[in-house]
Amino acid sequence: MNSSGKKVMVGLSGGVDSAVAALLLQRQGYEVHAVFMKNWSADDFGGPCPWAEDQRSAQAVADHLRLPLETWNFERQYRDRVFRVMLRDYASGRTPNPDIVCNREIKFSLFLDRAIRQANFVATGHYAQTRDGRLFKAVDRDKDQSYFLAAVPAQALRHVIFPLAQMKKMKVRQLAKEAGLPNWDRPDSTGICFIGEKRMFDFLSRHLSASPGPIKLWGGGVVGQHLGLPFYTIGQRHGYGVQLDHRLLARTIGPSQPVFVAAKETKTNTLFVVPAESPALEARELLIDFPHWIHQPALPWRGMAKFRYRQPDTPVTLRPAGEKIRVVCQTPQRAITPGQYAVFYGGVECLGSAVIDSTEQ
Repeated sequence: MNSSGKKVMVGLSGGVDSAVAALLLQRQGYEVHAVFMKNWSADDFGGPCPWAEDQRSAQAVADHLRLPLETWNFERQYRDRVFRVMLRDYASGRTPNPDIVCNREIKFSLFLDRAIRQANFVATGHYAQTRDGRLFKAVDRDKDQSYFLAAVPAQALRHVIFPLAQMKKMKVRQLAKEAGLPNWDRPDSTGICFIGEKRMFDFLSRHLSASPGPIKLWGGGVVGQHLGLPFYTIGQRHGYGVQLDHRLLARTIGPSQPVFVAAKETKTNTLFVVPAESPALEARELLIDFPHWIHQPALPWRGMAKFRYRQPDTPVTLRPAGEKIRVVCQTPQRAITPGQYAVFYGGVECLGSAVIDSTEQ
């Protein structure tokens, strides 16, 4: 691609990846402008969102690279399109993935639509590749983020550049250090800024009404009481203040055996738990809803899928199932979670995604 005279708007988050993305585009001859997206600033989630620190880091990078930096505020849209949808899913007993929704609704919709009115392309620090509106895995498979981009429309991807597509993370840090970028050693961000894994219970309890209910051993009787179904995820080891009768559990499954969430039954407000090796944690078939295809295959289709970000690709077959699609896994999969996303691959190409509706053993 001839970069001469091409203007690109880089989403500068304050992290090292987006900083190096801007650096590479600048070195390739693009006219680079930077934008910091302010999606949340409230301090009401058991700890402040570090947006101001992120913005200062982004400004320091922009100053170092002599780039103009604007701050675009999408807080209202984020609350409407991501935050409220996330709460609705948790309240219904599902476990959503707001990172995928944020990419679809904010970064590669609102930000992109505004940016391409004044630029030829947008760019971010994601580890992925795009060509002609199609999405592919990054060279660095350990950092590949195509899973989180699998709900972005093909038309949007035609306007996107991922400068880190061919780079390993170690090289990105090295390049940032050599270039004197002020955030070269800044730790990677994890999760949504205002949640964080350790504060999940505090976060949800502030925003959802939940009722305590019985915990049952799968195929057995009551072994404790939970604090509210939205606070638990399929496959999660018991926690969040859960009250278990350990003596009863020891008599039933043996002493010192941890238990894991196998199912949530909203009609009876019941949480089901099982020992770690229970087949109830595994499923071979699932139904998916609301499929989004970047490059749609004909059904039935055989290929690969992920049901969570860090999972290795697993062979699957997709078949029509009325208004839904049935996914048949070659081998049983552990802790497939309704509300999360199934993402589908043909080799290194990410074909699309769908919300997991339910599972079948």
